[in-house]
Amino acid sequence: MSPQASSLQIIPLEELCVLRDLYRIEWPRYAYTYYTLDNCYHWRTLARDGELQVVTDPSRDWRSTGTFVLRDCKELFFYTLEATTVGLEWILGRVMKGGDVIVSLVYDSCFREMVDRIVCSLSFAKDSDERMVCYRQMTPCGDVDGNEEQLQREYRFSPVSPDDSEIVEEQWVHSDTVFSKLPTRLINRNPSLGVYDTKDRLVAWCLIDQTGSLAIFQTMPDHRRKGLGRAIIKRLSAELHAKDQLPQAYIVESNVASRRLFEQLGFRAVELWYWTKLHKREP
Repeated sequence: MSPQASSLQIIPLEELCVLRDLYRIEWPRYAYTYYTLDNCYHWRTLARDGELQVVTDPSRDWRSTGTFVLRDCKELFFYTLEATTVGLEWILGRVMKGGDVIVSLVYDSCFREMVDRIVCSLSFAKDSDERMVCYRQMTPCGDVDGNEEQLQREYRFSPVSPDDSEIVEEQWVHSDTVFSKLPTRLINRNPSLGVYDTKDRLVAWCLIDQTGSLAIFQTMPDHRRKGLGRAIIKRLSAELHAKDQLPQAYIVESNVASRRLFEQLGFRAVELWYWTKLHKREP
């Protein structure tokens, strides 16, 4: 931990299950945060030293406030159950001041003004700033595709092989040094679903990210317009429902095509979040 953040309290990864369960209240209001903490709790034995860290205010009991900032490499996730954001703002400000030169934040729109104050006070610059529509599927999709048998004959469905991580890395449109080989880490640690052709080549895929959401969803150009994307989302969502987990997804607001697909499959917009990438300005 850096000198600027040394006064923060570290929440042991083994206790993330306690912090996680605070967010079961008013279910599924805080489902995104619940699944983020649950996912990182399961990562506790997989993460390299210093890669994953959760901090809070040592003067307050996080078991009652639910206040935390979670750092996964250069990505930050945070929330609080308190009525005021004062405590969370203090923690996040210290983490960002003593942290990396580049950073990515994913956060509920209710924290927008707080983040803007911190960005301004610490002289960060925004490299990108996307508003995201948060989708959730409360019940499994019941429709049946007429071409599903054809898809089964031409392709096989399987978790994405770690051997194909490089392909996913190369094709990811949001690839950036801030993400520290995120697709590879997700493939190695989380559920995923890929589509392989008759030559055993990965041609489409969807991963589960740190928040437990469907993410990094893509089909190779030569295999588009065959219903593969729709089939992947249906199948992976059904697998999550079978585990009693609600399928969710963040979709950039301007990505109308993806939003329409998820809505056709029974996903409903429930919240607005932001995805902001920042870098520290030179002094």
